[in-house]
Amino acid sequence: MATEYYIRSQDSENSQGPYTVEKLVTLAEADQLDSETLFFNEETEQWATIGSDEQLKRKIFPEKKKLSLKPKAEEDMNLLNADEDEVAEIKVDELLAAAEGDTEETAHIKTQQIWQNRAAGISIPLLGTMMMISALTLIFPSLSNIQAAMSEGDYMILLQKPLIIVGIIDILFAIALFLSVVEIFPVLRLRAMLGLGYFAFYHWALWFNGDSDSLYLLICGICAALGVYICSITLNFIFMILFAIIGLGGLGGYAYFSIINKLF
Repeated sequence: MATEYYIRSQDSENSQGPYTVEKLVTLAEADQLDSETLFFNEETEQWATIGSDEQLKRKIFPEKKKLSLKPKAEEDMNLLNADEDEVAEIKVDELLAAAEGDTEETAHIKTQQIWQNRAAGISIPLLGTMMMISALTLIFPSLSNIQAAMSEGDYMILLQKPLIIVGIIDILFAIALFLSVVEIFPVLRLRAMLGLGYFAFYHWALWFNGDSDSLYLLICGICAALGVYICSITLNFIFMILFAIIGLGGLGGYAYFSIINKLF
């Protein structure tokens, strides 16, 4: 799959894309970007100017060949002498239409971009909802410890239930996501993978020692972690919806088996 890039101008916070290298070349030819335009470097997860990446710069702004006094071949001379009607004229509006995906040849690119924008638009509220459910699921069973810590003024009691701390962190994640702070995505993915490793081992150990509900909690925890991780890295709309359903289902199941099932 060809590498795609998000771009934005230095004085704007709104990004555009994703664009293939070929589309960036088209935009450069139409003077819609230059070497000072910013692109998102997925390796460093930071914005950088196109001019700072020599490889990308050469692809988008190839060096023009120097003029040569070498005699033209006969067929080239015939082309120069051809009638204007025989030579295809490249119009600026046609070039811009191709860059925007408004031509028959590039319509699929525009359609793909529309669905990717939709995926990016729903990823933040989906992830925020998942992290809030996770926080409530982790904190609710330990409400008595929180009340005791607040009434006695001894907050060291909370250290007896470390999952309370994880729940508070998840609340902070949820707040940041609802505020559209996408810079936390790398840390969110780390949280998902650490949670996957810890909860998978913890519930496996309990199930191995005879706790039948722990098997369901193990499966739900895996689904929840995968849902959060995949929704934070993909822009494929169908793929995101699928794993959002898996993640929300896993969190709902985890809440049921760890809280509701024990209460009733």
